[in-house]
Amino acid sequence: MPQMSYVPKSMNDKSSLTDGWHPAYLLAITDEATPPTWAMFPKSPRMYRWCFAVWERPEQVLAHEEPERQTAPSSQAFSPKGRQPASKAYLWTAELLGRQIQPGEAVDVDPLLPLPCRVKVARNGEYANIMDLERWPEAPPLTEILKAGLRDTLDREATGAPKAAVTPPSTPATARPPGMQGYSPQLPPAGTQPARPRW
Repeated sequence: MPQMSYVPKSMNDKSSLTDGWHPAYLLAITDEATPPTWAMFPKSPRMYRWCFAVWERPEQVLAHEEPERQTAPSSQAFSPKGRQPASKAYLWTAELLGRQIQPGEAVDVDPLLPLPCRVKVARNGEYANIMDLERWPEAPPLTEILKAGLRDTLDREATGAPKAAVTPPSTPATARPPGMQGYSPQLPPAGTQPARPRW
């Protein structure tokens, strides 16, 4: 009998990160189709995927050690706390900018990438879930060597499993929520590689 194995699809590296806060860089935010089986699908058929390079300890960043490639999804809701809790995309963007986002303000973080941050990890078997993020003002200077390593992390697919396919919707995407009109990530055509980041 041939040897058989099941390799689950994942956008993330298998992780050796421990529970808690870790140094990271936000590398990209992509616009993707929400899997129909996810709880947020009825309210958010499109989602944002936040892509990070994550290390266990800050000294690993200074030593130019290879980070883990980890991602976290969020709905495309973009609103502060009101009758409902603030959306993850709003909270994370405001935290990264270090300020409140004004009503009607268009936000585009692409020109600021890669952005240093710290991410809160919760272990999930062999993988790490990113639960929260905060600014990392003590991050080391963004040298050309560090930038090159971050580009490599963004370019490579997650290890241990193939990248999950994203199927574009059959109908055009709806208008962006207030406050995110200026952020316009574009998905590459099927079968092509995403464009390299401007940084």
